[in-house]
Amino acid sequence: MSAHTDMTAALTALTDRLRELNDLVTANHFMVEAMASQQDQLKQMSVTETRAFLRRQAREKFHPETGDAPNPAALAVLEEVLSPNQQSAEIIAFPKERQRRIGA
Repeated sequence: MSAHTDMTAALTALTDRLRELNDLVTANHFMVEAMASQQDQLKQMSVTETRAFLRRQAREKFHPETGDAPNPAALAVLEEVLSPNQQSAEIIAFPKERQRRIGA
């Protein structure tokens, strides 16, 4: 029974990590797509305007109740990255501790 419990715990942890990774990939895909498809418009905006614009678009797409493709976890990542306090709103870096766990 102990081996079964250990395997279940390991699979649960792996599933959680894969979900987190998928949320980061989804958020990165949103940023890449937005920057590529709207680059001329974004270049004309200030940093503050760009962040607010991208946050609005992220909410329209990922809001859990009203979004076109509801994904609260991806939205949380984007809200953090696009917050006025962040220095960069570019591609979302994978956290160092996750990279070590994944083997990078």
